[in-house]
Amino acid sequence: MGLYQIIGLMSGSSLDGLDVAVCHFQTNKRDGFKIDTWNIVAAKTMPYSHEWQQRLINLPKGNAIELAAAHAQYGHYVGTLVNQFLEKHPLEIDAIASHGHTILHYPKQKFTTQIGDGAAIAAITGFPVICDFRALDVASGGQGAPIAAIADKYLFSDFDFCLNIGGIANVTYQSAHKNIAFDISGANQILNALASTLSLEYDAGGNIARTGQLNEGLLQQSNDLDYFRLDYPKTLDNQWVQQHLVNLFYESPLPVQDRLRTAVEHIANQTATAVQGIIYKEKLTASKLRLLATGGGAFNTFLMELMQEKLPQVEIVIPNPLIVSNKEAAMIALMGVMRIENVPNCIHTVTGAVRSVIGGAIHQGWKKYL
Repeated sequence: MGLYQIIGLMSGSSLDGLDVAVCHFQTNKRDGFKIDTWNIVAAKTMPYSHEWQQRLINLPKGNAIELAAAHAQYGHYVGTLVNQFLEKHPLEIDAIASHGHTILHYPKQKFTTQIGDGAAIAAITGFPVICDFRALDVASGGQGAPIAAIADKYLFSDFDFCLNIGGIANVTYQSAHKNIAFDISGANQILNALASTLSLEYDAGGNIARTGQLNEGLLQQSNDLDYFRLDYPKTLDNQWVQQHLVNLFYESPLPVQDRLRTAVEHIANQTATAVQGIIYKEKLTASKLRLLATGGGAFNTFLMELMQEKLPQVEIVIPNPLIVSNKEAAMIALMGVMRIENVPNCIHTVTGAVRSVIGGAIHQGWKKYL
């Protein structure tokens, strides 16, 4: 049995800030690796400065020196944010597990780049840091994503499907014999970009979208993109979402409430299509299936209502707000625990790699060692 208190760090494509979650895990290996109990002890999203928001947005277009500098400097920045968090939450910590911020993701070319130097985070905080969770999977022929399947398998096994609606929406299906996970479509990246035209960070509850008119032409354009005809496993990168979806909705001349209404319809349609596709392909026959919805999009009441209408055979469950907002950070903390225990934390049947791997590089701290 192992007891761990791990900080999970997640920076998503919506760029609202760094999600910090202190998670407590009790593990055992009596009959294979299992999580006996777990909970989120404390959590907070540490907002990014405007300077860092703009820097992260523009970095994919930068040069090699800008990328290398941002990798190191963002690591120091993350370490500072963690220290600020720990000043308000003085908890015993065993290690920090950091996802980093994805700048480039090209698994077909065998590379993925998440910046946020783990050595810098360890130097600033003093704690061991586990990072670069996707790299070994990509080197092993995988997509390096989605990694959410690992949390869904070990932390949320009571559900048939787990849906996370962040900047990109992804879904996991799990049974006793199979794990499937893939990216569905852009989500909050589209909605937040449209809300920004009204000087809002997001459309709270989908209330503005609810007042808009559905535009069939714009909906058809968004649904006709080649990605949506691909079979799983498949993943999306931020650049594709920005180029093909955010720009499509952002540049449309329609009133913003109509664009928001249509974007919500697109996300709900693609989610329903993805779930129904799994039900059909995997020959699921249960009369009622259960889906756990998390991520910022789960707070979009209008979006969730549309999804439920389109998936009458699926019960959509939204957990307590702490889990809704911090599932991805908890997932990274779990991956850190699994790296410490040398248990595979990337599932090859999900990512397409030749084998499941133990992802994560470790940088020792000066306050504590693994």
